[in-house]
Formats: sequence, C-alpha cells, structure tokens
Amino acid sequence: MKIKKTAVPFFFLYLISWTLFATDGIKQTDSYQFFIDLTNVQKDKIRVELITPEVKNNDITYNIPKIVPGTYSEDDYGRFIENLVALDRDGQSLPVVQVNVNSWKIAKANKLYKITYLVNDTFDAVDKRNKAVFEPAGVNIEQDTNFVLNNHGLMGYFPNMEKRKYEVTITHPTAFYGSTPLIDQDDSQSTDRFVTESYNHLVDSPIMYCVPDTAVVRVGNTDVLISVYSPTKKVSAHFLAQHVGPLLQAQGQYLGGNLPVNKYAFLVYLSDKPSLSGSEGALEHSYSSVYYFQEYEPEAFGAYFRDIAAHEFFHILTPLSIHSEQIHNFDFNRPQMSQHLWLYEGTTEYHAHLVQTRYDLTTPEQLLNVLSTKITSSRQQYNDRLSFTQMSANVLKKYAPQYGNVYQKGALIGLCLDIKLRQLSGGKAGLIDLVQDLSKQFGVQKPFTDDQLFDEIGKIAPTEIKAFLNEHVAGSQPLPLHEVFNLVGVKLEEEKAVNVFTMGNVLLQEIDNERLEVASTNQMNTVGQQLGYQKGDVILSINGASVTSSTYGDFRKEWMQTVKEGDELAIVVSRKNGQGVVQPVTLKTRVMPSVAKKYNQLSFIENPSPEQLATRKAWLRKS
Repeated sequence: MKIKKTAVPFFFLYLISWTLFATDGIKQTDSYQFFIDLTNVQKDKIRVELITPEVKNNDITYNIPKIVPGTYSEDDYGRFIENLVALDRDGQSLPVVQVNVNSWKIAKANKLYKITYLVNDTFDAVDKRNKAVFEPAGVNIEQDTNFVLNNHGLMGYFPNMEKRKYEVTITHPTAFYGSTPLIDQDDSQSTDRFVTESYNHLVDSPIMYCVPDTAVVRVGNTDVLISVYSPTKKVSAHFLAQHVGPLLQAQGQYLGGNLPVNKYAFLVYLSDKPSLSGSEGALEHSYSSVYYFQEYEPEAFGAYFRDIAAHEFFHILTPLSIHSEQIHNFDFNRPQMSQHLWLYEGTTEYHAHLVQTRYDLTTPEQLLNVLSTKITSSRQQYNDRLSFTQMSANVLKKYAPQYGNVYQKGALIGLCLDIKLRQLSGGKAGLIDLVQDLSKQFGVQKPFTDDQLFDEIGKIAPTEIKAFLNEHVAGSQPLPLHEVFNLVGVKLEEEKAVNVFTMGNVLLQEIDNERLEVASTNQMNTVGQQLGYQKGDVILSINGASVTSSTYGDFRKEWMQTVKEGDELAIVVSRKNGQGVVQPVTLKTRVMPSVAKKYNQLSFIENPSPEQLATRKAWLRKS
C-alpha cells in the first residue's frame, strides 16, 4: 500500500508527543507504578504509563482483562487499548507482539522498564463486533467534565505477578475530586496517589472524577460516601443521602452495627442521553458500587436508587467476606466460575428486601408481593429444574440465558434457608447468622473450596440445611415453597382469578424522554375499547393530573389503591386529526373490573398457630 510522504512526519510527531514522559528516571521496584494524566486528553483517550516491576524472564505477557468479577460477561477490555509501547531503561523500544485482543508479548523483557499506551472511552466506543460494555463496568472520558475509571479498563498485570503492590498516581484538574473507596496518600490539589496490595484490590476499587457533589452518611463504624455526577443537576448527592440514609442505618443494624469495611463509596453517574449498551444499572464491588442511569426526576429516581443500593451495599457480606478460591484468585483472562451464585447474588438480593421490611421501610405485605413476583419470574422465565450450582459454574457460556435467575430463584433460596433456620433454632438464628458465622470462619483473605462449601455449612448448621442445599440447590428439585411458607403462616396460591382495574390495558412507550405514547392496542380490554385509544396517542393527563413517563408509575399505583367500580376515568391525549393537525382529545368511560389470572399470590393466613406465629415474628422482627 502506498503512503503519502507527508503522512510520515505527522505520525512520527504524534508518537513523539505521547512518548516523552515525565516518569523517566523513576526507580523500578517490586511494585507496579502507574501514572495517569486526566489533564491531557486527546480524542477521548487518556495516556497510561507504567514503570514495571523488574522482570527476570526473557519475555513476558502484559494482560488487560477479558472479564471482571460481577459482570458475568466477556467484554475484552484490551480492545480499547491503542499504541502499546514497551521501553527499556534507555528509552529504546522493545519488540511487542499483540497475541490476542487482551494480551501483548514483550521480548527482551529482562530489560523492560516502562510500558505506555492509550485508553479509549468505552461509554461511546464499540469495536467491529458492535459489542458495547455495560457502562458501570466501563471507562468514561469526558475532558474537563467527568471521568469514570474502572481500573480494569486502564491497568493490567503480568501473569503470576497479580499479588504485587500497585501504586497509582493520577493527575487531575484541580477543581475535580476523585471519589473512591481508596484513601488518597497525596496532599496535592491536582494529584492523587492510591496504593493497593494486589491487582484484585485495584480492580475492586473504581474512581470517579468530577466537580464534587458528595455527601457522607455515617453507618456504625463506616463512612459511606455518596458521589453524584448529574449533567443538568437534577439529582444531588444530598438528595440521595436523604433517600438512602434510613436504609443504610437499617442495614447497619441488621449487620449488628459493626460493618466489615471502614469506607464505602456509591459512585453515581447520571446521563442526559441514552446509554450505548442500551442498559442501565449498577456493578457491585466489595467496598463500592458504580451506577449508570438516565437523569430521571428526583423523586422517582430516589426510590429506584434505594432498592438497587440496598442490594449492592450488602455485597460487603458476600463475596467480600465469604468467597471461593475462584473469586479470591480470579483469573481475569481464563476465568473459572464459582458454583455459588445463590450465595453471592441470591442471598444478597434476599437480605436487601428483608431488611427494608424488618426496619419498617416497607410493609410485610409489600415483601410478600416482591417474593410473589420472584416466584413467577423464576418459574416462567427460567428453567426451574436446572441445578443452581451447575448453572453458576457454567454461566458464561452454556447457561448464560439463565443468569437472571440469581435475582429470582437465588433470592428464594435465601428465603427458604432463612425461614428453615428460624424454625429449626426456635427463632434464635437465621440466614444472616449463618452468613456471619461463615465470614468468621473464612473472611476476606481466606477463601473456601468451591465443592466443599455445603460440607462446611453442614458443620455449623442443622443437618436439614445441608440436605436442603444438596437437594434443591445442587440438585434439580424445585424449592419446597408451600412447605416453607407454611412455617410462617403464609398461603401460596399458584393460580388465582381476581378482579382488577385497568386504564385500558394498552402498551405504552416513552418518547422524548418525557411523554408516554400508545405503542399498541392489540391487548386492549373493554375499558380501553370504550375509551377509544388509538395507536400513536400521547398521554397528556389522567383525571386532570398531568402525567409523564417518570410520574406515571406512582400515579397509577395511587389510582389502583383508591379506584372503585363506576368511577369516571378521563384521559386527555394528543392525536392527529384527519388533516394531520395534532390536537387534544378527551377520552372518557366508567371504570369496571376485569377478570385476570394472578400467579403465585402470597397472603398471611388468618389465625396462625402459635408455632407459625413465633417463626413469623422471628423472620420479620428487627435484629
């Protein structure tokens, strides 16, 4: 291929501008010494410099992760790395061959001193496969605005050297603050220095830089940092602290008041445009969690955030304090998955809902509604006969479509264990006690052997618990939900015909980030037919109240609680007339009930026995 001569000096100057570094002369040690400059961004790329540990081998491979804990997705972060260069102590280039998307083999490695490369922004970049990274696990580079640094996307490791110390120096705009669970060891206003004892700890410690909007909630012995980036300032850290504060205090009491971490960080990135991945949500870490959401109206987002934060915060229990060797020695490029997603995600999800009921943030009836939804989802959307341990061990490939069941059946496994433990102990101990006992036996630095966990549980729990785990978690038998709910005086009706009130049963979709449009009338019921919905109608108001996409859910919930048969329902929509002119149209009818099937309905039975009542109180009481 011919290359114009004028292109050569330009490319040469470009490389020079990225390879003259201020790190020259720094002494090599046994540690990884990383330097990142957030004040020098070019085309959504930042430069990373590494003064490597001393290498004795003739060649060595530098790896960027293929996958990281908590994602259960092979994302190949190496595809966002460009222009990787290896240099000796004299600044001379060493031979480098990229052996796969995430690995670079460096020859003459016994002379290696420095590695440099560029990191691309994953929030707005995809490769030729058009595979976007889930934003809470990615890297955001917005010069002078915001940086989300999930460290696995910026820094790598040498094989068998992951346990070395990592020293990371970050230069940033002086107006920015780096929110992270790590402790800054530099007093400078424009430089932060973070030190971790291993690569695993580094990956477990994301950082978000922006003009600070932070709040701190003290929970027992722990400072919980809430850091928010909201481009239009719709949501503030103080606002979220007010919403999540009572929950955090309840979680602290639920855990006995003494938490296993001294500092925890909620890093919340809100966007005013759709995500590249098409998703939103959170990624948990042992000492923090990263969130990516659209900028909803504050009140709607506050309640939404609280439920998700409840789950993520409880990961300070599992897998931080209880985890297998597969997690403790996580292989970022050839991972072996643990069998125990029921423990890491399932029990975490269960605790997150139970704590809210125990400390009066939700009612027992609301808890039953949550559990009802999980039963239906686990049975209708997933394979209820699939061994949960087998699914977990093969979740990356064979059983990837079954992963979502960890939040459904996984939570129900936690429920069954909790109630059975309460009943067997006369109300004295439950799942949280079992988890805390396991955390004392193992802990942050002592993993369990994956296929021996049930034996370990059998040593400290009643024999019935090990039998349950073998039959219903490792085995293929469905959960004995009728039996378990009966222990606390709860009735499970798997199918029930009920009268329900609806606003016509049409499919709505959000448009323009605010309004709701009728997307389909295919399932419209009698009420909808009498109203006269048409596809394309845009909802303006219901019974005189203005309704948007962010307020509709709360409005409908309140309407469902107060509506009676015969009440008038008036919905104003905007609709094009025969001449194509958009104008308001009022749709009216009288409300009437429709018969619908509901599945897996849960309700407290009247006149429970003394044994049922005692176990129920032990299940739902405050710690």
